Amino acid sequence: MIFFRFICILIFLTSIPLAAGSILEEYWEAIQKSKDKYELDDFSPKRFRFGFDSNAPTTIYKDSLNHEVFWFCQKYLAKYHTNFPYPRLKEDIRSHLTDLYGDLSQNFLSGKTSFTCFSGWKNGSALLKIHFFLNDNEFFPFRYDHYNQNGILYLTEEDETKNGKKDSFTYYANSGCPKEITKDKNDFGGIDEWWYFQNCKLTRIEYDANENGFKERVCYYENNKETYCEGLGEKEEREAIQLEAKENWKEALKFYRKSLVEYKKEVPNGTLRTCSLLKKIANIEYNEREFSSFTKTLDEFFSYRVCESDSLDVLLYKSYYYLYVLNDYQSANESYKKTAEIYRKVHGEISPEISLNLAYAYLMVKEPKACLASMEKLNARRLMPYPRFFLFYYRGSCELSLGNFEESYSNLKRAQILGGEKVFLPIVYYKLARASYATKRDNEGKLWADQALFIDVELFSKMESDPIFSGFLETQSGKTYKRKYYLNKVQKP
Repeated sequence: MIFFRFICILIFLTSIPLAAGSILEEYWEAIQKSKDKYELDDFSPKRFRFGFDSNAPTTIYKDSLNHEVFWFCQKYLAKYHTNFPYPRLKEDIRSHLTDLYGDLSQNFLSGKTSFTCFSGWKNGSALLKIHFFLNDNEFFPFRYDHYNQNGILYLTEEDETKNGKKDSFTYYANSGCPKEITKDKNDFGGIDEWWYFQNCKLTRIEYDANENGFKERVCYYENNKETYCEGLGEKEEREAIQLEAKENWKEALKFYRKSLVEYKKEVPNGTLRTCSLLKKIANIEYNEREFSSFTKTLDEFFSYRVCESDSLDVLLYKSYYYLYVLNDYQSANESYKKTAEIYRKVHGEISPEISLNLAYAYLMVKEPKACLASMEKLNARRLMPYPRFFLFYYRGSCELSLGNFEESYSNLKRAQILGGEKVFLPIVYYKLARASYATKRDNEGKLWADQALFIDVELFSKMESDPIFSGFLETQSGKTYKRKYYLNKVQKP
């Protein structure tokens, strides 16, 4: 009997659903995949799973994930950087976790997608910091900071394009100031940019984009600001910049195009300078609404592989153009997905603006689940009121499309409280009315429907074709708005 009661209690306990933090879960899984990728021995304790099936929920605590990242770092350093020590004693481990690693989980929850590993440091030994970023559900190293025995930074190796190859090398003076940076920006395999510093300030950059031994461009700097450049197409570009300052956009566009032609005479292959000029051309074409030329410029820009590392601004233009000018939601969807990926690579975090525009694109192509997933990592408390309004509005709209009326009502109510722009209020009220009627809040539903139609009577057509508003249409208010709606239709030419 006692055994039977024990079994019953066990079954009851294992059937209790446990909340699993989906964001922490994702990063935990990324760490596990990264361990497999780098073939790291895994002696860390496995998470305890409740329930009898493999789909049972799990609980991941912040401290658990913090320790998991820490041990990943130690194993990675021990295998791939054996000349650097790592903390072994309990007090050293505690010191590392507290002073160096900090609360990694909180960084993940706030939208960061990167973390830093630290080697141990002892008198007479060097120190290494390795920065990892999340890409395709695995973490990759992209920056290595080397410190000498005195704890002074002397070299940074970086994979700026995050394609798996180191392409930027920064050498530091004893003061910790950079003295020279060499880069392989065109990804041809050789150095094609030389950055020179004096007293911690950038003074000159030399370019050999096609790596033929001839530096076709040299730019000079004062107080880290570009003052003058010499080389192919520079004269035309300077003229274009002056015309831009005078807001003579047509002439500026003409000279930017001339500059590009001159530059391509010597360097026909796409380089970062090619990308830069194309960006400036596209910017003016977009603002001047020369969309035919704009699309051709974009096509040329994206035809050069090297432009991908410099494509974020252009992708934002392109995505916005698809979404709000052409109303081509499917193309906007694809474009914003790529933009979000590149932004995360470049900045190591998630852009709320890009995520919200992607959510809108998903909403318009009727993919509500993807819409919700695109906003999953956004933390409402870290957003300003305006983007927070759209976060709740899009969440509520997507939940409404899925028939999750309670969740929809809750999110739309938050959006309504935040307010947003007046132009959005009628549709918010309309959707709140739908969610209210669906959740048996009939009095509220009538209130929201009245407010929606008072501002925009054209919404009546949506209500008339929706069975959920059948009760409202029978009310005196519904009949009044029906007469008003059809009267307006008759009066319109």
